[in-house]
Amino acid sequence: MVQAAPVPPDPPCTPPLAAVTAVVRALQAHGAVAAVGGSGLLAALGLAGHVRDWDVTTDAPTAVVLAALRSTRLAFVPAATGNGLYATQARFVVLGNEHEVDVLVGFAVRLGDRVVPLPTRVTRHWRGLPIADPAVWLRAYQLIGREESAARLQAWVRQHDQPQESELLD
Repeated sequence: MVQAAPVPPDPPCTPPLAAVTAVVRALQAHGAVAAVGGSGLLAALGLAGHVRDWDVTTDAPTAVVLAALRSTRLAFVPAATGNGLYATQARFVVLGNEHEVDVLVGFAVRLGDRVVPLPTRVTRHWRGLPIADPAVWLRAYQLIGREESAARLQAWVRQHDQPQESELLD
């Protein structure tokens, strides 16, 4: 088992907020729930010192996400949803200044012959952004083999007495 790394110094280094904020606001304006996960979630919890790009999840229909992204007037492209491990319904990459915003629609992972949905749930806000449920991302990191990130989130979830995603799905 990988041990949780020490807590990084505060404040974390992040890409500019303009593009991710525009994406989140557009999704919300179109009635979609959106949440920042990935390294943005880790940074929001004090578990990462650097955010390389922004990961935004939503469970909204793809047509709604497309309408929202078009309304931002930011450049974006459809992208592959993964290498067979991922079962995400759709993925769009918004091109920010020297960084990207990865929009994951219906975030999910394959586990053998079944699909494990990873629902979008907002549990807090940080820097004006809705932050995803740590338990959902703990489950995601466990399923995709990101052991260090999973260990950090596991320790945080235990320390903060949060239910784990596996408990939420039972």
